[in-house]
Amino acid sequence: MRRIKGYLTITAILSMGLLSSCEEQQATQNQGNLKISTRMVRSSTAPMQTAAPMLVFNSGYVVVREVVFDGDMADGRTISITEELITTIDLVSGIANPPFLMDIPPGTYTSVNLGIEIQDETARPSVVAEGMFTNAAGIATPIRFEFNSGEVFEANSDEPVTLSAATPATAKITFDPHIWFSTITAAQLNNAARFNGVIVVSETRNTGIFNIVADRLDEATESDFR
Repeated sequence: MRRIKGYLTITAILSMGLLSSCEEQQATQNQGNLKISTRMVRSSTAPMQTAAPMLVFNSGYVVVREVVFDGDMADGRTISITEELITTIDLVSGIANPPFLMDIPPGTYTSVNLGIEIQDETARPSVVAEGMFTNAAGIATPIRFEFNSGEVFEANSDEPVTLSAATPATAKITFDPHIWFSTITAAQLNNAARFNGVIVVSETRNTGIFNIVADRLDEATESDFR
C-alpha cells in the first residue's frame, strides 16, 4: 500500500449533522459528520502536451474502502478515527453510494490529516476515468483508463481546523485524469490499440501508455485542508 497525493479533486466536508428530534439534536452537540464526495476538475495550471486539447474526460468513479481522520485537540487529546465502508463515488456528481459518514468530536484541531484509502485490487478496477480522444482529422474515439491499487490519498493542514455546525471545514486533493495524461501525445493515442472501438489503458492493455500515466498518478501534488 502506497501513501500518495492524488489528482481528482476529492472533497471531504466536515460539518455537524442536522437531526430532527430533541434527543438527536442533543447528540449532534457531541459529534460531527465527515462526508466524502468527489469532483472531477481540470487544473488550469496543469502542463499540457499535444494530446491534451483533444482528450477530455467526463465520467468515472473511485472506490473507497477506508477513511482515517487524525488531529490534535486544544486539551491535549489526539483524535484518531478510522471508518471502513466500501463505497463508490461518482467523479462527476460527487455522490457516494452508499453514503460515507464519519462521526468526529467537534472542536479545533491541529496537525490534521485525512487519509482516503482506495479499494484493494479486485475484479473491478478501483479507479476508472472515461472520456473521448479526438484526433487531428476530427475522428472521435472513446477512451477508458482503469487503475487497480490500494492507494492512500492524503490531505493535511498546517493551520488549525475548527469543526462545528457554523464553520464546516473542507479537505481537497487534486486528482485529475487530464494531468495523468498530460505527457501522452496525440501520436501515442493514434497508435494505441482499440478494444471494441475503445482505447483501453490498463495494466494489461496499452501498457506503455498505462505505465506513463500510472507514474503521473503516483506523483505528489498540492493538497489543501481548510
